[in-house]
Amino acid sequence: MAIFPGSTKESGMLTRIPETRLPVDQFQSDLRSICGSFQVLPVAGQSTLRGGIGTEARCGFQFAHVAKNLQSIRRTKRNVVQDDAEHFFLILQEEGRALMSQRDTVSLLRPGDLILIDSTEPSEFTFFGDYSRQLSVHLPRAELHQRFSDVLRGGLFLPRTDHTAHAICAVLAKAFEPNSNQSQSNYLGEAMYGLLGAMLHAGGEGTDSRYIDADVGSAQLLERALNYFETKFYDSDLSIKRMATDLNVSTRQLQRAFLSMNTTPTDYLVQKRLALACQSLKHRQTAMCKPLISTIAYNCGFNDLSYFNRLFRSTFGCTPTQYANSTDVEDT
Repeated sequence: MAIFPGSTKESGMLTRIPETRLPVDQFQSDLRSICGSFQVLPVAGQSTLRGGIGTEARCGFQFAHVAKNLQSIRRTKRNVVQDDAEHFFLILQEEGRALMSQRDTVSLLRPGDLILIDSTEPSEFTFFGDYSRQLSVHLPRAELHQRFSDVLRGGLFLPRTDHTAHAICAVLAKAFEPNSNQSQSNYLGEAMYGLLGAMLHAGGEGTDSRYIDADVGSAQLLERALNYFETKFYDSDLSIKRMATDLNVSTRQLQRAFLSMNTTPTDYLVQKRLALACQSLKHRQTAMCKPLISTIAYNCGFNDLSYFNRLFRSTFGCTPTQYANSTDVEDT
């Protein structure tokens, strides 16, 4: 496990992790030892990734620096019970973009945005672009409950445009200066708790469409489209044209809305269907009555089995059957 004692503020970032290539399994092991039990899904079934993870202590808190080019990181109900889950994570997005979901809320994080995650509840990060870098502040659960029990909750989003976000980033930048002393560190720690209180009492649960800066001001449409996909993506008759009609917008408006996530409605729909297919294939191994691969494909919205097989192989480097036979089942 790599430990990075130093940090810089190059390109506006508080930390900078040396970019290396490492096995996905090693990254997941390092992530588990620093942050707890998580599932890591690489891009297109790759066995290695570009990035790293490290940890250090500042002003009374443990920090994790995480950089990677992954498709997603998730924490399931099973992952939650596999460790002590004694923390909240205050996560600062430093590079790239990530779609974060917890407690039925979805937030699109851009550099400078923050989100508070509860380690005792399932959560998921989906990453967009070539590379993502995050700073995670590990906050002791007992201390937070003592201070903020009435308003404490996960999934709380704070946009980079909020003054409290500016203040938190300023305190973090001061904490990472090389010449801070113990007395100063103690005051910085108390300042962090005070700003967390301001964040919690201000609300901000879920994504505020004002802070997802889509190129043509279509943040609200993007959120509506994401919610639409959540309930319709398994419908094999769903098309982008039909979706646009149901949302009372043009297909061009939909395309522009999804540009803020560096994807298209079609690609996002395929990703959602493949994710459900992977989950179904995992559980097929322990099912008393194993469904046919074709049944799984159709239930996930694919009405052409040959296309599903080709797409699955090109994405994950194996057939659906091989994936099911080689996957350890996780309780999601």
